[in-house]
Amino acid sequence: MMSLQRINQLNLSMVVKTTDMQVGGAAARIIQSGYPDIIGDTILDKLQYSQDNLDHVRRLVMEEPRGHNEMHSAVLVEKDDKQADMAVLFLSSSGYSVMCGHATIALGRYAVDHGIVKGVSPETIVKIQCPCGLVTAHVEYQDGKAGAARFESVPCFVFAADQKINLEGYGEIHYDISYGGTFYVYCDLTQFGLNFKSSSVTDIATTAMKLRRAVAAKVTLTHHEDNDLAYFYGVIFYSGPLDNSDCFEETCIFADAQVDRSPCGSGSSGFLALLHHKGLVKEGEVRKFVNGKTRSSFNGKIMKQVKVKDTPAVIVEISGKGYYTGECTFYCEQDDPQPSFLVK
Repeated sequence: MMSLQRINQLNLSMVVKTTDMQVGGAAARIIQSGYPDIIGDTILDKLQYSQDNLDHVRRLVMEEPRGHNEMHSAVLVEKDDKQADMAVLFLSSSGYSVMCGHATIALGRYAVDHGIVKGVSPETIVKIQCPCGLVTAHVEYQDGKAGAARFESVPCFVFAADQKINLEGYGEIHYDISYGGTFYVYCDLTQFGLNFKSSSVTDIATTAMKLRRAVAAKVTLTHHEDNDLAYFYGVIFYSGPLDNSDCFEETCIFADAQVDRSPCGSGSSGFLALLHHKGLVKEGEVRKFVNGKTRSSFNGKIMKQVKVKDTPAVIVEISGKGYYTGECTFYCEQDDPQPSFLVK
């Protein structure tokens, strides 16, 4: 280990400290210190400020050589919702997200373990302000230790069901659009002659991006509260026609063809809204969502039905556990010619 004296001799432009966790195999890097001040009156203002002024810092922490292509992170910011215990922005190796379910599960445990919220047995409530809205996490707490968590989503709803599009090379493809904190295209992977068992991750991701671009060119999204939330974040592929099964295989391809290692918390939230819309799941019924490649899983259920303006919506609950993988202190020397580097 490098001595403090030697560290002080380095010509550093930045030092960032993180606590790293994983949920369902997906990274959740929680930035503790070293990130520049993020300015803005609201959390969406802070998100915009980060995009406009601090993207070089996001790249430094998320991209190679300090991160990787499927990296996720959360940076704590000042809250502007008085109900919240904490507020966060979600980062990835390719940009930003208004919601990240697996990181929310990690943040619940982190908040209790780090004294942001005092632990209460048998379960501690942690209210997290995300760019998409206020999310409530319930964290198991026994013998002074935080454990598994479940979070209640923002209102989730179906934007467009039973849609069709002609996709070059594949013909007519059926899909749905649902919102689980961010918007996803939901589609049966077998329509493309692909499957989770034998098809490559590259083929699945390439197909997902082709589908997302085509749907985005055809469909204009809107969101009832703020159209800054109205964009396609990714594609959720599932295996075979939807039915009233207890378990669903899915894989989320998000942002710039990144592949989620977890079953995707926000994607599973939107999936539950879609299944409810199609009459395949009722309030209180538990469904299991399994990543088609990694086989990690989340459980989810519909807590209650609500309305967003005049649109029927549901509050869902997603459960999992975040595990600590380490603590990191990252340096950037001033003469480093490649503070971040990601091969596309």
